[in-house]
Amino acid sequence: MERFCKTLLGEWCRSLMKLQVKGSSHPRLEGAILCPACGKIHGRCVEAMYPFLRMAKEEEYQARPGWQKRREEWIEGAKALFSWAEHTVSLEDGSLLNDIDSQWTGITVFYTIQLSDCLRFGSSLLDQETKTSWTRRLERAAEFLYNTHILMENNINYPISNALALYQCGEILGNGHYKKKAGELARLAGSVLTENGLVFGEGGSRFQKSRQGCRPVDIGYNIEETLPSLSLYAWESKDNQVWDLAEKSLLAHLDFILADGGINNSFGTRNYKWSYWGSRTCDGIGLGYLLAAKRLKRGQKQLEIEGAVWKNLELLKACTQDGLLSGGPHYRFAGQPSCVHHTFTHAKVLAGILDRELAKNTGPFLTDKRKENPCFNSRWYPEIASWQISAPSVSATVTCYDWEYMPGGHVGGGTLSLLHHKDAGPLFCAGMGEYTRKEPNNMQIPYKVRHQCLALRIEAEINGVLYSSIYEDEAKAESLLKNDSREISLKVQGQLKDISHNPPAGMELPYCLEYRFLKNQVEINGAFPLGKLICPIISHQEEELTFDESAGYSIIKIMKNGSPVYFKTRGKMELPYKTERIFHLVPGFQALRVDITPLSRENPVNLVILM
Repeated sequence: MERFCKTLLGEWCRSLMKLQVKGSSHPRLEGAILCPACGKIHGRCVEAMYPFLRMAKEEEYQARPGWQKRREEWIEGAKALFSWAEHTVSLEDGSLLNDIDSQWTGITVFYTIQLSDCLRFGSSLLDQETKTSWTRRLERAAEFLYNTHILMENNINYPISNALALYQCGEILGNGHYKKKAGELARLAGSVLTENGLVFGEGGSRFQKSRQGCRPVDIGYNIEETLPSLSLYAWESKDNQVWDLAEKSLLAHLDFILADGGINNSFGTRNYKWSYWGSRTCDGIGLGYLLAAKRLKRGQKQLEIEGAVWKNLELLKACTQDGLLSGGPHYRFAGQPSCVHHTFTHAKVLAGILDRELAKNTGPFLTDKRKENPCFNSRWYPEIASWQISAPSVSATVTCYDWEYMPGGHVGGGTLSLLHHKDAGPLFCAGMGEYTRKEPNNMQIPYKVRHQCLALRIEAEINGVLYSSIYEDEAKAESLLKNDSREISLKVQGQLKDISHNPPAGMELPYCLEYRFLKNQVEINGAFPLGKLICPIISHQEEELTFDESAGYSIIKIMKNGSPVYFKTRGKMELPYKTERIFHLVPGFQALRVDITPLSRENPVNLVILM
């Protein structure tokens, strides 16, 4: 794993270096990193300082001609980023702006963490003047973080990350007040864990519940930002009480890491930033989970954690195009450029893993074991109103989640928000219901592509208004079988509603969805009085497919990762765009859109997936 981390870090950093502005003579441009996807400068690009310094320490350079020059280039690149930030996004009160055109300063916490890492791990590379300048900047940031209240009033990832930032500042600056407050913030974790160990607090009032009693939970933010910060605080402070909380939650979230290293955030409150491998502006899962693995005794669970990290790293590599981490597995097939934000944040994690020597002596990885599941298991999570399904060949999520961070932000209504096959990969993978750029500076604009929702859903249009099962916020899901060793069956009932969760005036549009999960088969039955079942089957444009309407069935066969998958229905199957794929930036997949209507309104739609 260590060699893999070094190689991937090198690829990412060299690509970032090529995009760094040099020779402009303008202080608001010089040293910044340009984003080819967004056509702008992201304010947090300053966080590439730490990965650049890590690159300057690589021993392998010393065996090559000209290594001293390359080392100086990395050091100068880090210095240039610092100078750019001071001229452009740094404020007098010690805070940092999220972007040139943004007033949000909460991200000061992430800048502070990486600046601390620069001084701790890269100090030997810096001249005294630079060390003094950076240390003084750290002092200003620490005072801001110590005195501000904006982080406590925001999403939970901020106060927990502030615990790490203040502890590191306390260590470097020798300030006990910072460390004391860090401990107080870290203990917030004990009040924001559900009974199942999931972190809540990503969205609105932290302790408020939805109509169905749900908490604001986002798996991507939890395992890429909040829990890694909590773990690193516990590791550095040797706070075993906080470590126990972090370990409990990391193990609970492990069930949401898929066999291919993907992150199941198909229902998350902030899944408008979901990128399958994690979340667009977070840092990554590797640091938090590898710290937990080092704490655990050598055994099955430790190996499982290391295997999950390994598969996620492989996924990050697979999603890298032109040296930059793209926002999902199918960006390259859809012709979407890569935003640099993913790269410089995740590069920080690789640098942190290497500097703390967490990738040494890891393995053997239980990657194949993560695919093996001979049993049928279902688990209801009331805090997210979702069923997690585990069957011999697939894992799945059926969600009725009704916590709304933004209209249309994530799907509900009892949809099959994720269906993942152990060999073929994702078959259904819902992102946003409607693409709205909640954070314009952090969300791409689709480029020359048919950009559509990827959720499996029942949909009807009345008087120009769209009514859909994914907007139902009062759906009820129940298990039809208890303790069955051969299948899992779920039934969902609800009403088609618009994006504001209203049914059509004077009308009721009830629907019923039933799911059966068998050994090598999934069956979906849908009953509804009006509309159609829309099935966006995850499939990139280079995957081979055939369409057959013989023998009274409509059958689509798709070869996925060398495995044939069949989609069979007795309903009327239509491919509105023929074999052209649709695409969605969240979580970054192409799909074959399939619309199914019943042969008669007396007969439910039936779709059988054979694997």
